[in-house]
Formats: sequence, C-alpha cells, structure tokens
Amino acid sequence: MGIRNKLFLIFLATFLVLTLAASGFYYLSFVRSLRTYLDERQQAQVERLADHLGTLYAQQGNWRFLQEDPRRLKRLYWLAGDRDEERDSRDGKGRDKDDHRHLQLLDAHKRRLLGPPAPPKFRLEIPIAFNNRVVGFLTYPDQEAIRDKLDQRFMGRQLRFVVWMLCVGTGLSLLVSWLLARHLVAPILALSRYTHDLKEGHYGARLTTARRDELGTLTQQVNQLAERLEQGQQARQRWFSDIAHELRTPLAILRGELEAITDGVRPLTPEAIRALESEVAQLTHLINDLHDLALADGGNLRYQFHRVDLASLLEDTLESYQGTFEQHGIQIRSDISGPAPLDLDPIRIRQLLDNLLQNSLKYTAENGSLEISLRASQGQWQLVLQDSAPGVPDEALPRLFDHLYRVESSRNRRTGGAGLGLAICQRIVEAHGGTIEAAHSALGGLRITLVLPQAGRTP
Repeated sequence: MGIRNKLFLIFLATFLVLTLAASGFYYLSFVRSLRTYLDERQQAQVERLADHLGTLYAQQGNWRFLQEDPRRLKRLYWLAGDRDEERDSRDGKGRDKDDHRHLQLLDAHKRRLLGPPAPPKFRLEIPIAFNNRVVGFLTYPDQEAIRDKLDQRFMGRQLRFVVWMLCVGTGLSLLVSWLLARHLVAPILALSRYTHDLKEGHYGARLTTARRDELGTLTQQVNQLAERLEQGQQARQRWFSDIAHELRTPLAILRGELEAITDGVRPLTPEAIRALESEVAQLTHLINDLHDLALADGGNLRYQFHRVDLASLLEDTLESYQGTFEQHGIQIRSDISGPAPLDLDPIRIRQLLDNLLQNSLKYTAENGSLEISLRASQGQWQLVLQDSAPGVPDEALPRLFDHLYRVESSRNRRTGGAGLGLAICQRIVEAHGGTIEAAHSALGGLRITLVLPQAGRTP
C-alpha cells in the first residue's frame, strides 16, 4: 500500500471517528436534555395543580366537588400548564390532552379518590396543603412509563437527522481525506521521481516548489544535493581528463625518444639515457602525487603524530634546498622563532615543506627572493612563505589548491609541474587541524600562509 493510500485511510478513519463521536454526543445530549426538560416541566405543572386544588379545597371543605365532576380535574390540569403547552404539544415536546389520566388524587391518609386504580411506580408525590395542613396528595408516574407517541416520533426525527449528519460527514471526510492525502503526497512523489532521475545520472534538472514547510526544505536540500552531484560529476570528468593529459605528455616524450633510438635517428648515448631517466622520474613523481592525493581525498592517507620541533624541521629543510636555490639565483631570507613544539607527522610535514619550496623554486624568476617566517600567534604557529615575481591573477587565487590546476601564464608547464603539490599540501594541513591560504605577496609573487595549532591542540 502506497503512502497516499495510507494517509487517505488514516485521515478518513480520524474524520469518521470524530463525526461519529460528535453525532452520538449530540443525540445523547439532546435526549437527556429533552427528558430532563419534560420531567421538570411536568413536575412544575403538577405542583401548580396542587396549589389550585388546595385553594379549592379551602373553599369547598372536602374533595366531593372533584368526585362528583372528575372532568374538572382535567380542566384544572390544563389551567395549571404553561402558555406554550398547546404549541409544544404539536411539536412533540408536551403532553397530549389525556395526560391528566395518569394523575392520582389521594386523601390525607393516602387513600385513592380519583385516578387509575393501579398506576405504575410513582416518582412524584406532591402534597396538597391548606393552612399548613396536608389535606391530600397528587401522584404522577415515572415519565418512562407514559412516553406518548408524539415523544417517540420527535425522537425518531432527531435520530434521522443524526443519521443524515453522519452521511454528510462521511462524504465530507472522504473528500477532505483524499484532498489532504493528495496534497501531502504530491511533493513526495515528485521527490521520488526526481531521486530516480538522480540515480540514473541525470543531475541537470531541478525541482521547483513554493512550499515553506518541511517538505519545501527537503526539496531545497535535494536540489542542493543534485547540484553537488553535478559539480562532482563535472569535477570527476575534468579530473580524469587532466590525469590523462598529464600522463600522456611524459609518455609521449618517452615513446618518441625510444622510437628515435630504435630507428637509429638518435644514438643510444649516456645523455639519451639520462633524458629517458628524467622523463621516467617525472612520470613516477606524478603517479606518486596522484596516489597520495587519492588517499588523502578518501581519508586513507596514514599519519603518525609525534611531538616535533617545527622550527628545527623547517631549518633542516631549508638547509637541504639552499644549494638548489643558489643555483637558480634565488635568495632565501628566514625569520624562524623557535623552538616550536607541535604534535604532527614529521614525514607528511616534510612532504608539505618540500612541495611549497619546490613550488617557489619552479615559479620564481631568476635573481628573485624567498622569505620564510615562523611565529607563534594566539595559541597557534603561523608559517608564511612569500616569493617574488611573477605573481598570479586575482581569479586564480581561490583555485590554486584544486586538483591539477595551474596558472597558464609565466607560471606554466615549462617547469614540469602537474598542479598537484598545493592540493596535497591542503590535505596534509587539514589532517593536522590547520589552515592554508594563498594571497598576493608583497614581493610581487605568491604568499602562502599556513597555520597549525600548538602542541596538545591538534584535533
């Protein structure tokens, strides 16, 4: 059973129960109120009749005037009734013209003078008093024993009204339940169809909704999910395309060199072998970077944290690169405040420093400069590297940490970079609970700011 049918049955059952309960309560309340009204009015009428009889008894001195003319009791009974008695009788709420026949007149010793010889169980016994002396009694039987046909017909009409009300309520319940179920399920069905399209790989379409409830929020979240999936699909396609392109370049060079040697165009000399070895090293480096980045993105790049002095690690790294930078005419100036104890993985941090320094080495023009500083700031260690020209455009700064992204200007592929170094750096920094940002350098090049928490603060 679908959710629409389930909601329809739930709403229908709820409305039917409420309608049945309301109708039953109305009918029972009406019957009870009507019976109470009739009983109270009958009692009041009999009490007024008892007052009239007391007055007549005071005038006559005995009950002989009623015994000689029993029909007089009937006239006195109706004279004791309400002004609306006759109209109410026509509506079924009053007694008929023979109601007096249920009355029984007793003397002071409760001996029957008038009325039925054996009435049913008496409920009312009204004393007739004269000068504070009881001279007789009027008795009236239980109302249930004398319900007349008018009362029953009136009850029947009310019962038929209740039945009609139940029928109308059932019809309205069916209509309202169907409309509510359709209204609530419509966006769910739309979401179901849309998620099916997403499962099939169609990420371009979007759902439109004007709802402001939870279903509207869910629709917006599904649209956001579709947008993320579409971006992921595009990024994945771009990623595969870039990987293929990056791998194709060194492989094409290797193939060309080998074909040239095989065909005898180029002799097999130590220089040719070193050129092939260089291309193989570059290809190996690219594959290793791709492997590390894939592990980092999947959360599988392993880390072993230890208490390490970052200042000492940075000085050792700079010392190993000193000669290479001097060969390219790049001057290194450092300002390292140590010691800088941190909980980190020294192998991964050394990999990060290597990538940053190689990036500056590749993209800084000759006779340039590189400034490095390490300082403590607000419970964190801040490492800043900034090099000289050339720089990067403003629009390129947010994308420097993307996979395989390079600025195709003076910082180009002449250096052989694949655009993976900074992406790997970002994953390593995030694994250590830090941040890394790129900005323009005051020296005309790129400024990389790396922030790591102090010892004991690593997430």
